[in-house]
Amino acid sequence: MRISELSGRSGASIPTIKFYVREGLMAPGRVMNGRHAEYDDDHVARIHLIKTLTVMGRMTISAARDALRAIDERGIEVRGLCSVVNDALFGEPAGTADLPLRGGVRQRIDAFIAQLGWQVDDDSPSRVTLSQVFTALERLGGDGAHADVEALAPYALAAARLADLEKRALPRSVDSTQEAGRAVARAVLHEVALSSLRRMAREHLIASWDEEQGVRPVRPDDAPTIRTVI
Repeated sequence: MRISELSGRSGASIPTIKFYVREGLMAPGRVMNGRHAEYDDDHVARIHLIKTLTVMGRMTISAARDALRAIDERGIEVRGLCSVVNDALFGEPAGTADLPLRGGVRQRIDAFIAQLGWQVDDDSPSRVTLSQVFTALERLGGDGAHADVEALAPYALAAARLADLEKRALPRSVDSTQEAGRAVARAVLHEVALSSLRRMAREHLIASWDEEQGVRPVRPDDAPTIRTVI
């Protein structure tokens, strides 16, 4: 198919497709007769995957490129695909690489993870991020503040149950880079869906709490009518 048909089938504009090729997110079309490029269904699937990562998953172009490269090169191992998703979605945010950790925070985070019995790499972005979060919490509290890492225990228990459900939904194996790409896309979309559910649950519970306290949310229809007297 020509690039115009690829645009129509994928929903991506021609300039966007050219941008994806230029940024190394997808392979260029096959040049026919030295004049125009031909594309196929693999290009359509690739564009859908790119849009899932960058739009729904809100990955940067750089993070999406790394994830796609890992899929293409490493491709097959399910555990590796999970690492791809974690690194791409939750890798160190820009500007945090040199953020100093407050004394003792990393040690307390490491001890907490060990107490949970979780197998987490020492250089895991999530381990580093959690240490940075607690450093920030202690700085907010001022000198001598000591954030309670153990307060995370109930959340860790809930997270483990949720992760177990997610693990059961993972394929046992993938036989091609196409299947690997679909597995990564599903994992990203599942992450977005779970985040949405948690936010809705919080909204519901806060609304219920307000009702118990006798506080009724203000709605647009509740606005008083202002009458002008001439």
